Amino acid sequence: MEIITKRINTYNFEFRLTCGACPEQYDVYLENEQVAYVRLRWGALRCDYPCCGGEVIFTADLNDYPMQGEFASYEQRDFYLEKIAQSIYNKIFQSETVR
Repeated sequence: MEIITKRINTYNFEFRLTCGACPEQYDVYLENEQVAYVRLRWGALRCDYPCCGGEVIFTADLNDYPMQGEFASYEQRDFYLEKIAQSIYNKIFQSETVR
């Protein structure tokens, strides 16, 4: 299983690859707790919080080619996973300050 870590401030978000293509998808963990689900299918990238079927907190249209079910390059993957990590961070820690 491939794990990609994205650091936002002092927090390491682990993107654990659960399917490599069609769709490319990840479960995202923070300190061994699942905090998000990421899926790229048919060119539609989305992130659900805190798991699959939860609140959609990030979307992007990646229709670079028909039926895109995986990122086109490592650079594209890195770019979007970084944006998603920031969205998860904002959701978790902005929610805490409101309570």
